[in-house]
Amino acid sequence: MAEVSGQGMHFSYETAGDGFPLVLAPGPQGVWSPYIPLLGELCRTIVYTGHDLAEVPSAEGLHPSARAAQMLGTFLDLLSLERVYLASQTVSWHMALHFALHCPGRLEGLVLIGSCDIATDAVDGIMSLEARLHAITVPTLVVSEAEALAALSYADFLTERLPRCTKLVISDATPAASSSIPALRLGHAVMRFLLHCERQRNLVRGASFLL
Repeated sequence: MAEVSGQGMHFSYETAGDGFPLVLAPGPQGVWSPYIPLLGELCRTIVYTGHDLAEVPSAEGLHPSARAAQMLGTFLDLLSLERVYLASQTVSWHMALHFALHCPGRLEGLVLIGSCDIATDAVDGIMSLEARLHAITVPTLVVSEAEALAALSYADFLTERLPRCTKLVISDATPAASSSIPALRLGHAVMRFLLHCERQRNLVRGASFLL
């Protein structure tokens, strides 16, 4: 586990793989463990945790998700990462959307993962962003297990309001022998999305060069 500090914040992080950077938003301990080896085969996968070195004055009046988005920006600065893909589990969807709204120039794409074993009460603030969601124009994937759809009331809401959003439901009637199997299915869906985005991005870059 590597560590880095700056701008009044301290971060611990680990990386897997090489290539274009994919940052995994903080979530419950171990929630990304089944994903990291898989995603690390495709790109530079970075999972982190962070905290303020000093208590942030309450006068700032920031929503916790907005503060977490600010911390992500600081983390990227400290690692000299200008543009990244960002993936978030359900518990951090609100933070990821805040970051996409306030730092659009730092995102190549956004992945919002919903699974039935992650609490969904943390996304209740998403409705407060409704009027601004149209401004998030990066390619976005909302991917979830079929079993989680009933709890993910915001999946369709986001798909309708984000201009470049794709919704994908992963379903398999075969009972999973391991708790990591659903994560692997979701992980493969994320990999296909990232590959598509990279191909499109490289096509645009090539066309610009030809011009």
